[in-house]
Amino acid sequence: MIAGGRSGRLGTDKRFVEVDGVPLLARTVTLLRPLVDDVQIVVADAADRSAITASLAAVIGPDAVDAVRFAVDARADVGPAAGLEAALAGARCDVVLVVATDHPALAPGVLQLLCVRAIATGAQAVAVAGPRGLEPFLAAYRRDALPTVTGALDAGTRRMQDVLAALDPIIVDEAEWRALDPAGRTLADVDVPSDLERFR
Repeated sequence: MIAGGRSGRLGTDKRFVEVDGVPLLARTVTLLRPLVDDVQIVVADAADRSAITASLAAVIGPDAVDAVRFAVDARADVGPAAGLEAALAGARCDVVLVVATDHPALAPGVLQLLCVRAIATGAQAVAVAGPRGLEPFLAAYRRDALPTVTGALDAGTRRMQDVLAALDPIIVDEAEWRALDPAGRTLADVDVPSDLERFR
């Protein structure tokens, strides 16, 4: 899970904003734990770990928090693409499901579809397509995509959509994923205060 943003448009740290009484980051971890073999949180600053750990412990308990791993961006001020690089570098599984922390209503079936498609095809990336185009943080990546991601960053690529394009992703189109999430809530994210009010 990528959790390194500064939440500038929201005006407060979105990782700790509550939806239905649960901080967004803890809400996402709770959803992911039964779906994946390993949960890794990628942050931009190692100092964030203590606040995240405390917030998580209040929701899932300290013993469960001990099983959650952390990784830190190796490149400062690069943006979310550095988070993907860190996620792949720290991955323990061949297929890495990558989501952002600001999607309060992820549909488990959509996430499972991404992983199953990545396993079945061997593609370096499988991503959801929505009204904004491909969603790099609703995607499954192969761990062996790391050299391509690192090469793109070394070459100066910063936009996540461009990094994803370099992996020649398989696209899960809207008609397919909406069969598992008819309301389309998986794509809804919290970027500005009005987004948050919709979920509250």
